[in-house]
Amino acid sequence: MDEQAILKKILKDEYYSKVYKKYSDIETVIKAGFIYDKLDQDCLNYYNLNLLTTPVSKLKDFSDEEKPVVLLSTGGFDPIHDGHIYMMEFAKETLERNGYKVIGGYFSPSHPSYVSTKPFCKINAYERLDLCQECVKNSDWLMIDPWESIYVKTYINFTDVINRFELYLKKHVSSRIQVAYVFGGDNSEFMYCFEDKGIGVCVEREGYSKQFNEMKNKFKGKNNFFINNKSIVSTYSSRNIRQRQNYQYKQPEFNKEEGCYVIRNEGLIPFEKYKNHIDEQTLEKAQKSFLEELIILFKEAFNNKLDVKTIDMNKQLEEARERLKEQQTISLDTYYRGTYDIQTSRLFDISDIQKKYISLIGRIGFETIEEQISKIKDGRYILVDDDSATGKTIREVMSNLPERIHIERIELLASVLKEKIFDIVDLRDFIIGVQNGGLVVRLPNNEIARAPYMLPYVCLKTRASVMASKEMDISIKLWEMNKKFYQEIGNTITLRQTDIGFKKLMNYIGFDDNTLLVDICDCHIKKLKQ
Repeated sequence: MDEQAILKKILKDEYYSKVYKKYSDIETVIKAGFIYDKLDQDCLNYYNLNLLTTPVSKLKDFSDEEKPVVLLSTGGFDPIHDGHIYMMEFAKETLERNGYKVIGGYFSPSHPSYVSTKPFCKINAYERLDLCQECVKNSDWLMIDPWESIYVKTYINFTDVINRFELYLKKHVSSRIQVAYVFGGDNSEFMYCFEDKGIGVCVEREGYSKQFNEMKNKFKGKNNFFINNKSIVSTYSSRNIRQRQNYQYKQPEFNKEEGCYVIRNEGLIPFEKYKNHIDEQTLEKAQKSFLEELIILFKEAFNNKLDVKTIDMNKQLEEARERLKEQQTISLDTYYRGTYDIQTSRLFDISDIQKKYISLIGRIGFETIEEQISKIKDGRYILVDDDSATGKTIREVMSNLPERIHIERIELLASVLKEKIFDIVDLRDFIIGVQNGGLVVRLPNNEIARAPYMLPYVCLKTRASVMASKEMDISIKLWEMNKKFYQEIGNTITLRQTDIGFKKLMNYIGFDDNTLLVDICDCHIKKLKQ
């Protein structure tokens, strides 16, 4: 390998350049963990700081007086085990004893081109990410950063991950946050990188005590923390877990007995804003074409083992109005108009696993739920909603109703389809920019926006029951379908003409109001494909 090329790469790295300048020895840099990756930093801005790929939902508040720190650990994490979790807990305790305020922690699973070289590797990057997210979903401070694993072309140095993470937090959260890199004693020589920069936390691991103690004696600066660990978790190994015959990713098995997959077709209602610019015939043709492609896409997503059906929302609403015409109703549905309507949305964090919503809020542009409820007269009502997967939203709304408002029964609009439903989604959620389309999300600056059902913003596995291994391919296809849709209706729609929630998201990541939606699609396609 060309030594000059290696040296050039080293000198561009903010951490390894300091190691080389101090020791004037490439071998020492390699001992410190340096690998020669294949990324050309001169021509590729691969950090993509504007692309919201990293969740910040669990970061704790901090005051001006505190020294906020976020923990970061990289590795295969195939799988994450208790040793990794305790390593982060030990690091958190140590730093807080030394005056820092740990406001969050991240595992950054390595790129598959690195993990695939490990013995007994069995699962792909998306399945591995899914398992990692499952491991920390109930933690109130640990998160998974998918950037390194699926948003770059190849394996990269851990120092590059740190640098990008620091810049991401600076841009989206606060410039005051420091990043502390946490690693095991088997990699204790990584501490060379933190002799004069950053914060390194090394946790002892069984079988590597000699190397650990040598590094501990060598580095005693303010940036270096060595944690002795004699607990049983220091013996845990991802490799040993992978080697077991029963370690595998459980692939979902689809069959028609589980029900059909349903897409609710809202017709042209979500395109109301566009009707002043595009004739209805053109809109209808493009919308029909998009729906046909979406049906095919979902059939393929479920390996052609589920029936994919559509519900005509206008017909659905007509039938519901006929059934309920003599009744007093309270509607939670976006489009069904009841005697009273509670315009509510579930609020999720953006670029997150999105298994749990943060809270119920008044839909964007409407009053709070409490204010809306206060205007409902005393009486007996039927509560109307489009569908209910778990019933949690309905239960929460009902818990907020005062005793003067009595709910006699719940009417679900999806019941018009007289068969078992595996899952149900709304067509508008997959078309960018349309009215009330997409998931209601909290941005890193705490503003409320709407995100289309596709990566990097929405987890398709959670929100649309898509297999983890197919999320990226389906997301790219959806962005391509959106580009085609906006080309077919004239390639004239700009961000200014879109739903306020979507506009907020796109403004936040850097698009101005005059940007064509075709160009927004094109940008996302290129970013995801790289």
